[in-house]
Parts: sequence; structure tokens; C-alpha cells
Amino acid sequence: MAGLYEGSMHPGNEDQGRSGGVVKNLLRQVPGLVYAVRCSRSFIPSLLACSRTLFNLLRVFIRDLAFNESVMCFAESYLRRYYAYHTSRLWEGVDARPEWFDHRADLYRWAELRVPSWVERGVFSREVMFQGCRVLDLCCGDGFYPYYFYSGTASQIDAVDRDPTAIIHARKWHGHPTIRYVQQDLIADEFPDTDYDVITWDGAIEHFSLDEIRQVLQKCVKAMKTPYGVLNGHTIVARDSGKSHPDHQHEFCSAEELKNLLRLHSIPTDCEGMTKPLRVKF
Repeated sequence: MAGLYEGSMHPGNEDQGRSGGVVKNLLRQVPGLVYAVRCSRSFIPSLLACSRTLFNLLRVFIRDLAFNESVMCFAESYLRRYYAYHTSRLWEGVDARPEWFDHRADLYRWAELRVPSWVERGVFSREVMFQGCRVLDLCCGDGFYPYYFYSGTASQIDAVDRDPTAIIHARKWHGHPTIRYVQQDLIADEFPDTDYDVITWDGAIEHFSLDEIRQVLQKCVKAMKTPYGVLNGHTIVARDSGKSHPDHQHEFCSAEELKNLLRLHSIPTDCEGMTKPLRVKF
């Protein structure tokens, strides 16, 4: 009874014995844990180094897979075919032709067509500009020329067009901090500003009637307040029969006709031919 009573008076002795055994077992495992930690310290850097090596190998593989001559040829071919399809889809019907043109078709099909006139237009306009000049681009269309040819030189470019789809396209694909695309009518609305160094009217003067051309020229003279203001552009010469575009309202018969019109507005003229006899630079 004494033994039973003594045992019942100390019920925690058995639990203490068990906990003591657990502690002893943990203490026995400490050296193993320390060894595992030491191993992990050397294993993690090795794992990271291996991961970096695999990543570099994968990057080289993707680069060689994506950036090679075969892929480049495919990309060029795709762009040529896409813009050939896109252009024919928009321009195959005479009555369905838009008044503005996506000149990326000229850029990506240059190797196929080898027609330099679209480059000459940009170069001729760029030649009369100087660093920091203020430019007004009339009938900017897709914004290709302000973006690729003028934005690297001009400090401010106001590019205007009356077609909302052209302005949306220009802002999306040819936006630049120096370019402000404005939708407005050249006849009904005033120019965005009143003081420009260069005004470009490139490939668009023929879309206006003779009376409208006179009105725009008057506005150009007022807007070029600097003593060295320049009006620059190019236009086609009228064919013997029929117009080259259904929306053309006045196609000049010769460079002399254009010169005479410019002289009437006190604009010094320097008209000259381009590479094609049916185009005139003014």
C-alpha cells in the first residue's frame, strides 16, 4: 500500500521520465542537424550556380532559335506579304481608295519594289529644316514622315489632318513627344499655331481645289513669320487623261503652273523635278 500510495502521490514522475528521454534523443540528433545545416550552406550556392547555368543555356538556346538568319528572312517575307495584301485590300477598288496611305508598306516592301520616291519626299523636307525648328505638317496622314524624318531635328511639330482615322493611326504608331497630331480642316479651321519655320505640304496639295489651295497658301504666308520661313512639299503632274486618284481635285499640268501660283502669293519658288518625271518638288 505504501508503494501504491507513494506512486499515486507523484503522478508526474513517469511524464518527467518520458520528456527527459525525448530531450536526450534531440540532443543526440544535434550533431546531425548541425551537419545538415553545414551541408545546406554549401548546397544552396551550388544549386543557385546550377540554376544560373541552366538559365544561361536556355537563354542562348532561345536566342539562337529566335534570332537567326532563317527567322529574319521569314519575318521580312511576312511583312512584305502582309503589307502587299493590306495595300491591295484597301486600294484595289478605285472608288474605295482612302485619302491617306500607310507608308510602312513602302518601308517593308522597299527591297521588293525598289522605288525611292517615298524616301526622297522625306529627305527633301528634312533638308530645309534645322535643329530646333518649328514645323507644321499639313495633311500628315499616317504620321510616317513627321516621325521618321522630322522628329529628330524639329523641336515642335504640329501635324494636322482632317481624317480622324489618319490621326488615330498616327498617334498609335508614330507618336513622339515633339509631335502634336491635330484633327482639323485646313479650310475651315485656323492652324494650331501662328509662327513656324517650316511648313510641309507633301503629297496633298492636289487633294484641294484651286480656290482652296489659294486659301491654304494665304494661311501659310501668315504662319511663316520668321524671315527664313520655308514652304516645302511635292506633288504629281497631271496625266494626259484622267486623274491618278479619285479624290484629287486639282493636279498641276507643269512645274511652271505651280510656280506661277506660288508667285501670286509672294512665295519664292524653287520647283524642280524628282527622279520620276511625273513628280514635282516645291
